[in-house]
Amino acid sequence: MNRSLVIAASILGLILAYFGVRSLMRGSLSSETPPIEAAGPAPVADAVVITASSEAHELNVNAKGRTAPDKVVTVKSGTAGTVISTPVREGTFVKQGTLLCALDVEARSARVKEAEANRNAAKVDYEAAASLAAKGLSPANREAAAKATLDAAEAAVNSAKVELGRTQIRAPFDGVFEQRLAEAGDYLAPGSPCGLLVDLDPVIMAAEVSEAEAGLLKPGMTGTVQLADGRSFPATLRYVARTASQQTRTFPIEAELDSGDARVPAGVTATLQVPAGEVSATLITRSLLTLSDSGQLGVRQVLADNTVAFAPIQVIDETVNGAWVTGLPEKTTLVAIGQDYLNDGVKVRPVAQGGATP
Repeated sequence: MNRSLVIAASILGLILAYFGVRSLMRGSLSSETPPIEAAGPAPVADAVVITASSEAHELNVNAKGRTAPDKVVTVKSGTAGTVISTPVREGTFVKQGTLLCALDVEARSARVKEAEANRNAAKVDYEAAASLAAKGLSPANREAAAKATLDAAEAAVNSAKVELGRTQIRAPFDGVFEQRLAEAGDYLAPGSPCGLLVDLDPVIMAAEVSEAEAGLLKPGMTGTVQLADGRSFPATLRYVARTASQQTRTFPIEAELDSGDARVPAGVTATLQVPAGEVSATLITRSLLTLSDSGQLGVRQVLADNTVAFAPIQVIDETVNGAWVTGLPEKTTLVAIGQDYLNDGVKVRPVAQGGATP
């Protein structure tokens, strides 16, 4: 036999023997591998919690708005004429009946005298007719006609006096002559403005509130109005709208300030606070608030079986110490840290913020 073939056959035999031994060793090791044990229950996570209790809380309705005059009137002319006098300076306090603008009387004074003369003549005719009728020397219908003529003459006198009085444009109420809108020499047609008169006694505060807040308010309730300059005054609600604004869906309200002798300008920013009774509420910190999957505001609470559940709440008041909310039980355990990462139904091990199990 060829020597080369013998050597090749020997090498092939050694290779086959080597791989056969390796296969036997792997099978032996595989049979000795211990079986995989079944997984145990998932560990329960710790949850830092706090205990919160409800208590009686004084509910306050807060509304922001502006101060305003009690009345604002543009005083207008009732007849046509040329302005000959504007005796009141702007910003002056005036009494009811104070002359604000005077118009040229022109022929109006003469018309009054003419009407008075016609009335006097009609009065003489009536007295004569009445005397003759009483003596039976004149028919009764003549007396009646003379009386009608006298009445018409009297009405003409009154009309002429009214027209003459319209040349004197006077203040309809006590107030401040805020702005003069006509000067001497201006011609005013009927309805043309003379000036702006405002009544700042009392000053009111006008604001708008939500539907929920409007349901808590009624006229006559008292509160406090704080101005932008820091001053505060007692106030009384005098108006709460029953119809919401179509644009904002809010309800206008008005409160009357008791400012005493203090001068309160109109148009400044003010905040109204009105106590609206006591409600049962829970004080919590704002960090406890979270949102549900549907976007509802609430908190995460731990139930008696240590499962997590979402509790919807409503914020009724906010203070420097936190938010007063309704919708929670009288006593509850709330998740203090990580509430955004816990789902409803998850089991937790409650741990108080101090470290002790509650």
